Amino acid sequence: MKILDWSAWTAGGHDPDSSAAVTIGVFDGVHIGHRVLIDRVLSRAGELEPTVVTFRQNPKELLHPDTFHGAVLTLRQKLENLEESGIGTCVLIDFSGNFSKLSGTEFLSALADGGRTRYLAVGTDFRCGHRLSTDAVSVRRIGLSLNVETEIVDPVLYHGRTVSSSRIRRAVLEGRLPDAFAMLGRPYVLDLRDLVPSVEDRFWRYDGIRQVLPPPGEYRAEASIAEEWRDTGLCVLSGESARIEAAEGSPPRFLRFSIHG
Repeated sequence: MKILDWSAWTAGGHDPDSSAAVTIGVFDGVHIGHRVLIDRVLSRAGELEPTVVTFRQNPKELLHPDTFHGAVLTLRQKLENLEESGIGTCVLIDFSGNFSKLSGTEFLSALADGGRTRYLAVGTDFRCGHRLSTDAVSVRRIGLSLNVETEIVDPVLYHGRTVSSSRIRRAVLEGRLPDAFAMLGRPYVLDLRDLVPSVEDRFWRYDGIRQVLPPPGEYRAEASIAEEWRDTGLCVLSGESARIEAAEGSPPRFLRFSIHG
């Protein structure tokens, strides 16, 4: 998968002979709702380059740091999930004051002209532009004038409500791990690869975890050690820290929670 930043992509830093099928969003979790959007983009593969336009850092973390409790995926995990899904190009936006001031028309024009977007898949709740003033219906209308076919994709529901990254974060925060797993379509996994653990008694201790964590307490979990998933025995969560019962050899690279908590 090619990874480009927004400025390079919209300046023509892609195959000049290739047009794009695009979906846009934060894609935190790459959950079952996101997968439907990705599948729509992949359905155009062959004629158009399957492309995801997303953010390097969740805008909510930048705009509302006091109420943001952590991402579902690290950036590294998100990129790996997108690549495994079959996406050919990922475009990363560094959210900034200047970017946030783009109107919906300006943003969509950059997609069409610079990014050579010819097909766009968005959800019914999609909004873009300054103060999120441009909704999905407006996107489709603007797209017509830019020669961009826009498909508005119905949401995926779980217990009668739209699956969203916010719902998944809330489920993890409240310890409703089966709900989080169902909306993700897979177990919830902490990425520990960029953290340096310390040794505390018989535990590996990881501090400064940026992903959303379940409530403090003891959990059953599996750890990825030397490319194998192993039962950790015991995992203790507190604040932004995890203490994982130590096994011989290398420290864990991932922590996967049991559906039973």
